[in-house]
Amino acid sequence: MKIVINGLQYKPRSSGIGVMIRDLFGTFARMTEHECRIILTSDAPELDAGDRAEIVRVPIEYGRGLKRVLFQTFQMGPKYCKDSVFLTTDSKTPFFLPKSCKLVPLVTDLAVFRMPEVYKRSRVLLWRLQYKYVCHRAELFLAISEFTKSEMVKLLGLLPERIRVIPMACSDNMGRVTDEGTLSELRERYGLPERYILFVGNNNPRKNLERMIRAFDLMKERTGLPHKLAITGEQGWKFDRDAALRDIKHRDDVIFTGFVPDEDMPALYTAADLFVFATLYEGFGIPVIEAQRCGTPVVASNVSSLPEVAGAGAEFVGPYDAESICAGMARVLTDTNYAHGLIDLGFENVKRFSWELSAERLNEIIEEFLL
Repeated sequence: MKIVINGLQYKPRSSGIGVMIRDLFGTFARMTEHECRIILTSDAPELDAGDRAEIVRVPIEYGRGLKRVLFQTFQMGPKYCKDSVFLTTDSKTPFFLPKSCKLVPLVTDLAVFRMPEVYKRSRVLLWRLQYKYVCHRAELFLAISEFTKSEMVKLLGLLPERIRVIPMACSDNMGRVTDEGTLSELRERYGLPERYILFVGNNNPRKNLERMIRAFDLMKERTGLPHKLAITGEQGWKFDRDAALRDIKHRDDVIFTGFVPDEDMPALYTAADLFVFATLYEGFGIPVIEAQRCGTPVVASNVSSLPEVAGAGAEFVGPYDAESICAGMARVLTDTNYAHGLIDLGFENVKRFSWELSAERLNEIIEEFLL
């Protein structure tokens, strides 16, 4: 039976779901014995899926959101999904799947239920409607973490035995950079100082940037440390940069780099003295293990999937409390032995994750339960 993969979320300058489509589904297509068809938009970047996979590019650009949704909802199923296992992300599912199609959604998170206020109302209504269909239609569900699996049981009413967990990972190209010239060039290119704290992620309310900036400001006041805060990622929905900086004393020490391409990320993590990921809700949190793999100590939220993903290799803080985030930053930056211990524990933790292992797990699940 053919495996059809919905890759319409894979876009130029991808993060999150786009990275998962590229690295998990691409790796799966290269290693599986089953015939694969991957459906992409016309402007999606190249996806390495091996010689045997069929890449279908539909005549719709990613940015044409309404056309993309209409195609996915009404045309994709009848045209491409007959006699197949259909792998898709979250609720992104055609409403008219052939009876011969077995639907398997891979759920990243359920923020649309937990934090609907961070999305456009039209998207919340559409995604919740899609989830109703998905829960009725799917043969089996996949989750990217045990946390997301527990959310699916609580919020979607699914039985645990209908859900299998396939963890995320980070690229094999992610690792500590030892060349000082490369690190110096990185700092110059993005206007970064010798000493900085790093955050990586799209700028949206789930990422808790306002509270994190406030915590950074408190930490600067109390410790006098020279560090600046580098916030990397694209501007997201409902994040007001001016409002976030309005009452900040050290606002000139907050740097927004914008999007940073994959090839610069290892140096960006390596050059940082600390990585902070005090987010409110994550289905997995790939940047945490990217930082650990690059040998950067991590401060992370003590909620959602992050304790599961970061393991022992992080200082955990309460994301709703700027004082807690401030204290976590200060502890790691002022206690060298503690920071080195976190680095060592981070290196051990990341050994649990690889795209190859996750792709093998996906293949086992498909063969055991669906074919």
